[in-house]
Amino acid sequence: MTHSQLSRRRVMQLLAATMVGSATIPLSSFAQPIRDEEQSSDEPKPLYIPSGKGEKGKIAVNEITFKLNKEQTSGNLGSAETTLFPGYMGAVPHRHKSFDEVCRVLQGTLTIMVGEEIFKVEAGGWHLRPRGLVHSFWNRGKVPVKFIELYLPGGHEVYMQQLTDLFVNGRTPKPEEVDALAKKHDIEFFWDQLPPLLKKYKVRL
Repeated sequence: MTHSQLSRRRVMQLLAATMVGSATIPLSSFAQPIRDEEQSSDEPKPLYIPSGKGEKGKIAVNEITFKLNKEQTSGNLGSAETTLFPGYMGAVPHRHKSFDEVCRVLQGTLTIMVGEEIFKVEAGGWHLRPRGLVHSFWNRGKVPVKFIELYLPGGHEVYMQQLTDLFVNGRTPKPEEVDALAKKHDIEFFWDQLPPLLKKYKVRL
């Protein structure tokens, strides 16, 4: 018997062994196609958000457009796009323990305070505000700052939406209203830090 015949014979033996072995494997061991009706109704779906689209709100004069929420991302993140006008602070110094925030500046320069550190984040820059650290941010420039915020994991966008509700029709909420809302969403304000920052950086809330 030639070498090529031996090789063919060996291949046939291996194939036969494989087929016999596979016959003992239950069908349940193989992946079965999932019918449409078996798929979860809350399964994440692709989503396209055109430029400028999304639910809109205001905090004072500053604008926020909500983009993604935790229901759309399996709880992994929420996001919003904010326009902060010159001379405005974006938030009272605060901290939260259950989520991180990532900022991506699209236009202008955003000043961010984390603890005792000050960062000037210019267009194209990214900044991480880790959970547990006191932080705030403001616009000291002459042009509006536009930036994207990512909340990791998602959920903070719910607080932000409810916060904009307090500013509907141009009203200014009382500090106790803001505090009451914050306590529901893992946010602790440090009001005592606010006046020195407003004075030092010549911004307003």
